[in-house]
Amino acid sequence: MYKMVMIDLDGTLLNDKKQVSKRNVEMIQRIQAEKNVLFVITTGKNINDITQVLETIGDSINQYIIASNGAIIKDNVKQDYLVKKYIGQDQILKMIDIYKKQHLKGIFHTHEIQLTDENEQYQINQNTKLVENLKKYYLENEISTTSMISLCGNERDLKQMKEKLKVEFPELDATDICHFIVDRDKEIYETKYIDIMKKDCTKANAIKILADHLDINKEEIIVIGDGANDISMFEMSGYKIAMGNANNKLKEKADYITDSNNQDGVAKALEEIFYKGENKA
Repeated sequence: MYKMVMIDLDGTLLNDKKQVSKRNVEMIQRIQAEKNVLFVITTGKNINDITQVLETIGDSINQYIIASNGAIIKDNVKQDYLVKKYIGQDQILKMIDIYKKQHLKGIFHTHEIQLTDENEQYQINQNTKLVENLKKYYLENEISTTSMISLCGNERDLKQMKEKLKVEFPELDATDICHFIVDRDKEIYETKYIDIMKKDCTKANAIKILADHLDINKEEIIVIGDGANDISMFEMSGYKIAMGNANNKLKEKADYITDSNNQDGVAKALEEIFYKGENKA
């Protein structure tokens, strides 16, 4: 019997307008109530970016949060943290110099807000603050809670940056190259990016920590995702669901491929498993 469902946000639970559909909400609430299954948001997003999603779905998905690709694990009921791993100031200042020479754009995820000195395309939501100069801002302000850095650009430059990271920042890790899309009032923004965190901050490690904390076995966990940063998450589950819009590598590892994030893919997969296909659970 499955006891826990880990759900990614962008490209998975959220559609391209960054909204949670009514059908997704209702299915999660129904399963939580009828099957006593724990639902956990497992995302690359900053912890504060999740507030609106929690308000939309309610208590059905409000107990634990895995954010910043596993750098943060929060018990939202007790307002306590199982894990908090932050990138140091010296590493951040050095990172800014290197990625700008690589022609990449940066978004820095702190505990409270995202920071960028790029144009409005990289202001990913209302919690993103545009500053004139990132390096100057970090030097002038005491910021000790940067859990993740997102670097955006073309695939060639991102690949080169990943190689530089291995040499210049052995204490940090980067995800595979991911794809981001957002629909803003008929204006579509798309970019490729990598997320950088402290070493061993992955969704898989975070799921293992939480599962051990709750005494839940790997075989009792369902994961649902779409991107390259969800590949590690698939390793820590008993049943793997890829969205219809998912990364091809992720689809190859999936036990089940559902519809896209714009077609209630999460709700359809959950209904299949917990109601139409209860023999799987």
